[in-house]
Amino acid sequence: MLTLSGKIVVNVEASYIETYLRKKGYVRTEEQKAKRVEYWVNDLIVQKELDVQEFEDFLYEELFFGKRKCIRIYHLDFLNKIRNPRDWASNLNRVFGQSELNFNSILTTIPSKEEPEKIAAITSETDYKGNLSKIQILLVRYAETWEAGRINETCSYYPVEIDLKKETMSIKAWNRKGLTENYKTEEYMDRIVGLLSSNFNVITRNYMSEHKKALHNMSQGIVTDLYNKIPAYNEIRNIEQESSEFEKKALAKLSLKHLGEQEEGSIPKYVFDFQEELKKVMEKLCICDYFYDVQHETAVWEMGVEMIVSKIKFQDIEHVLTIMSSESSQIPVFCTKTFLSLKKSLEDAKVVDRLWIEKSRTRGKLSLAYNAAKDEFLEIGIQSRIRFKREDLEIAEEIYNQYANGTVGEIKNQDQRNIV
Repeated sequence: MLTLSGKIVVNVEASYIETYLRKKGYVRTEEQKAKRVEYWVNDLIVQKELDVQEFEDFLYEELFFGKRKCIRIYHLDFLNKIRNPRDWASNLNRVFGQSELNFNSILTTIPSKEEPEKIAAITSETDYKGNLSKIQILLVRYAETWEAGRINETCSYYPVEIDLKKETMSIKAWNRKGLTENYKTEEYMDRIVGLLSSNFNVITRNYMSEHKKALHNMSQGIVTDLYNKIPAYNEIRNIEQESSEFEKKALAKLSLKHLGEQEEGSIPKYVFDFQEELKKVMEKLCICDYFYDVQHETAVWEMGVEMIVSKIKFQDIEHVLTIMSSESSQIPVFCTKTFLSLKKSLEDAKVVDRLWIEKSRTRGKLSLAYNAAKDEFLEIGIQSRIRFKREDLEIAEEIYNQYANGTVGEIKNQDQRNIV
């Protein structure tokens, strides 16, 4: 008999299930209010009041997103090896005993210690030639948690999407607290990659430093957008002549050892870039002046920016590791004196390991963490306390792709959508 397991409820959240049913017109009786949500749903199934297929479609979407806010994105290679749907059906049958490429059996697919790994649902798409263009697999794995001094049996869902048009594979997971040693999230995500490679010919290729360069471009693009909205900052270029004259006058009064060897009393830039250092001082002055007597939390967004950077991690060209973050993620790190002192080091580094940003949103802000520390994949973390939906991931990917596909100066059409 079909039943809703409490293990599924934990992975979705009871309040979301209740909201879904309420929108469908189901209202609990006084007697049902005393029951846990899974017992209420099971009553509706027994009474044949609930459209089970619609309910499983709802669970599919929630288990593909929802709490699964840790996302790895891989580049695919050798795509021709995974285009044939018949090969997928054959391999699925061999590995999981399931050959269908479109089914949803979430309610009846609960793993156990004896059968720890199953497929709860699959959807697939083909192109006009009949070749596979996309396949989504909802893996469910037996797991154990340590809670209240005891081990509890549960399960974890790992949605996998292989998109042959984008040439990417994404794996999502819920970084659930309390999972015991043998059931940690990161280790199983690694296992999924190996399983798909050895059994389904899904081959990935390393980013090398591509994603680090993209994060560097992103950091530079976001800060440039913010700085360009400060009037005095855009006026710095108007004082180049005064800066040059100041350099000559200042150097003329110093007994520098090698000054006489240079033309027009200047210092070689490879020794010391006087104009660049003076420009940095002027930038710091303009930015500190603008934010001197305002609240960062409100002033920045009133400037009309779409995004801010709240934290950044990079290594400079001398391999000095730098991590900068503001006290609050709502305050852009690029408004701090610490960053302004290290701005040139970041520009010269050309790569960023990790970047945390805030994106404007109709309700609240979308907090995103991009992690390029490992060459094998790009990791995106949805850090906002939100009901994570497909649109949120699309926004996170679009932001990254903007900066991955060009240099800072080429990026003009930033995504202007505000998402709910």
